[in-house]
Amino acid sequence: MRIPSKAAWVLVALFGAALIWRWFTPSPDQALRNRAARHREIAARVLGESLARQFPARRVIIVSNPFVALPGAAEEIRQFEHAALEGLSRGWGNRIQLLGVFPRPASRGHDPSERLPMDPETRTPLSFLQTERAWDELLAQHPGTDLLVSLIGVPANLTALDLWQRPEPALALLFPDLRMLGGWGAVAAAITSGKLAAVVMERPGSPPASAAPAADDWSEFERRFLLITAENVGAVRAAYPRLF
Repeated sequence: MRIPSKAAWVLVALFGAALIWRWFTPSPDQALRNRAARHREIAARVLGESLARQFPARRVIIVSNPFVALPGAAEEIRQFEHAALEGLSRGWGNRIQLLGVFPRPASRGHDPSERLPMDPETRTPLSFLQTERAWDELLAQHPGTDLLVSLIGVPANLTALDLWQRPEPALALLFPDLRMLGGWGAVAAAITSGKLAAVVMERPGSPPASAAPAADDWSEFERRFLLITAENVGAVRAAYPRLF
């Protein structure tokens, strides 16, 4: 039996290394999704840190994507949901009382024949898929909630809900469509009053997801996102009058 030459062994090793690299290296599309999920985690962590400072030891619920729990939900939906929840958890640690994560409010739109009014330009389509009183019903089940954090934007009819008319609970939003509130004046008033405790938005002119990451997470946040609170809402409005 012939013993493979040194060159043959090298070729075998290179072939094996190529297989291992291909197996464990994500595709370009997957790599972009992973990076986008990482950005979402960073944004949620900064939001969580801000909320922990504003609401230490207060009672908080999270409204999450109702489609995550459905059989056959896309892996991308699960990945982005996990990234946001992980970021919030890292941001506020044990400094708040998390009452629960609710893949609700109950959604409409399971019936393909049901025609739903929807703004084609919205980045939060779940705003139009929520039953009309779902948020009020959720809060009725959890009296004493101090803060509601939404990962799915706000209901299209938010300003008509009971929760919007009351000072508590406050709301915190990750990448919402703030046009639901009626423009900068209404948003600034809600933030100044404390009804909107904090909002994270994408920063206009931020680099694409494929860009090389910054040196640290805070720098990455600063170049990609805006954290809007009562402390800086005036400055953000002046800098980005057409943010939404």
